[in-house]
Amino acid sequence: MTRASWECFVCGVVLVVLAGCQRGSELGTVPVSGTVTLDGQAVAGVTVAFKPRAADGRGAVGVTAADGKFTLTTLQSGDGALPGSYAVTFTKFAAGEATRSPPPINEPSPEKAAKMAQFMKSRGKPPPGAVAPKNELPDKYASPETSGFTAEVKLGEKNDFTFAMTGK
Repeated sequence: MTRASWECFVCGVVLVVLAGCQRGSELGTVPVSGTVTLDGQAVAGVTVAFKPRAADGRGAVGVTAADGKFTLTTLQSGDGALPGSYAVTFTKFAAGEATRSPPPINEPSPEKAAKMAQFMKSRGKPPPGAVAPKNELPDKYASPETSGFTAEVKLGEKNDFTFAMTGK
């Protein structure tokens, strides 16, 4: 192997290693974490959704643990969010009395579940066999227009947010 070939080989290996160690995805996501509270108490099981304000943006979502902490995912588990401005929504759906079993693996997105809940409210009762999900948080936090929470994800900074909701 010539010296030039050897140098190209070493450079190639270094680039592959650096690409594999890169934090975030090919999209350029950065780590995002935070804490959610309601009336000063940590809330587990809250779906935190970052809705991009830019038309070409991508949303990110996470679910809070028992201590109210979450990390966001855009494409790969825990990869974070793209830098940019977001409206932030919060939902926590409980199963109805008829469905106490664990949720299905392919749970509907928070948006679909919220639309279903709204549809069910407008119709009066769910269709046979369906149970309308109940949001355990105040309804205003489920909509980007009314939640009152925003976030600015920045490249090269610690993107750790605290969201303190009030009123149950």
